[in-house]
Amino acid sequence: MTSSISISGEIEEGTHAAIRAKFDSSGYVVLSLLGQGDLIDEIVFDMNEIVQSGDFRTNSGIYSYNDSPRIVEAWRKSRAVHRLAFHPSILEVVERLYGSKPRPFSTINFLRSTQQPLHSDYVHFGTVPHYRLTAAWVALQDIDPDSGPLQVVPGSHKDPLFCYSDLGLKPARSLSEVKDLYSQYENYVISNLSNLDYPHRAVTPQLSKGDVLIWDANLLHGSPACKNNKLSRLSQVTHYHFDDVEIFYNPSFSQPKSKKFVKRNVEFIPQDVYPL
Repeated sequence: MTSSISISGEIEEGTHAAIRAKFDSSGYVVLSLLGQGDLIDEIVFDMNEIVQSGDFRTNSGIYSYNDSPRIVEAWRKSRAVHRLAFHPSILEVVERLYGSKPRPFSTINFLRSTQQPLHSDYVHFGTVPHYRLTAAWVALQDIDPDSGPLQVVPGSHKDPLFCYSDLGLKPARSLSEVKDLYSQYENYVISNLSNLDYPHRAVTPQLSKGDVLIWDANLLHGSPACKNNKLSRLSQVTHYHFDDVEIFYNPSFSQPKSKKFVKRNVEFIPQDVYPL
């Protein structure tokens, strides 16, 4: 059982204090969006229409672990997906946590579990200053515990910055090398969890429709345990960077500890101009 903090409209100072305390200690916080059932139902309707049309983009096969598509940038086709990415309560919480304006740059909509091993988003999206990245994962239905629910490792956000050079690996020069690097990173995470004296282990928050899990850039998360991948696990994650970022870089091609960065182009989602 995971207790969530209910939010609706302007958030009181005491509630913000509780959110910050949980986020700082665990690397994530679970919120409950009150009165947003209609918006969530609209997203589910739109995603069904998009899937039936067959006209959608999916994420790279490098990070796919089953046949269920992860539908990327559905905000371009669904006004409801776009609205959730800019939900004022989520933006308020994130801005207060990071002290800078959040800017969404990616939406991913899930139909079923990804079955992806535990990982940190920061291994994908590097920034200078470091860790100027967060994500908000929203349950679009009550999440069945057998459906491959989201798992997190509380406290793992406090682990040192991971660089591929820590494993004696050189930066990638091609997409095939990116896949090889990432596979070695996944094995590294599993080894740390299994063999080292980790003070934290993966937990599975119980998430209901309208719950939002906001996680730190360095928090380990994933959905490796799935008993029945035929069950739906409807959800949407939005990734955010911040106004104070100086450099966006790709960790697979960079050497952060030597300050050698291969810059990454970021296309932020427009807030006021909704594409037709």
